[in-house]
Amino acid sequence: MLNSFSHMEEESLTKKVLVVGAGGIGTTFVDLLVPALERTALNAEITLMDGDVVEASNLGHQRFTQEQIGMYKVSALSSRHTGRGEHVELIPITDNLRTAEQLLGYDLVVVCVDRPEPRRLVHSLDVPWIDLRCSGDGWMILSSDSDRALVEQMTPDHQPMSCQVEGALDAGNLEFGFSVAGTFGAQWLVQNLRGRSGPVQSMGSLTYGSFEFPKQQKKTAEVKA
Repeated sequence: MLNSFSHMEEESLTKKVLVVGAGGIGTTFVDLLVPALERTALNAEITLMDGDVVEASNLGHQRFTQEQIGMYKVSALSSRHTGRGEHVELIPITDNLRTAEQLLGYDLVVVCVDRPEPRRLVHSLDVPWIDLRCSGDGWMILSSDSDRALVEQMTPDHQPMSCQVEGALDAGNLEFGFSVAGTFGAQWLVQNLRGRSGPVQSMGSLTYGSFEFPKQQKKTAEVKA
């Protein structure tokens, strides 16, 4: 009876986490996070959502190997960590995020994609979320604790963008903004699982340092005579 109660208590403490995107940021995030959760005995059920497969062009800045080319990214990523501990369960879903219904039932959401549409779906949630972005050696982090107007301003319409600047890899230049973004995400999730505050937002470049976000004008209420 006691063992049964302990098992139920452990399940109730296990947070359900959704990670949207398994590219450069997402793979770095998971590879940092899973060993950390096992070491600190923090329980999490982590769903990995991405419909893409591993391509040769992904190698180097996404944490996959030559042998995994052709596999679904989430399957390749989850297989690397499955069975290595008792505190983390990884669930791969080979779909892309397209509807709000796909976000139901999670306690925490991490979005690591290169398109605005799934980001906006995550931004509409009432549960804690973090939005991890990068370009070249730069990164941008927004979260559910960021100013809503700032989040909207920093999420304009645009075409999908690689975390590597166009032409950089062909020129022999690989940049590591994705690793910074993934690290911010891992720190945020560990702290949230501990019931503590994590990083709220950040923007910067490995070459040029931290950047300031645009100032948001606060609306002042009209004083009625």
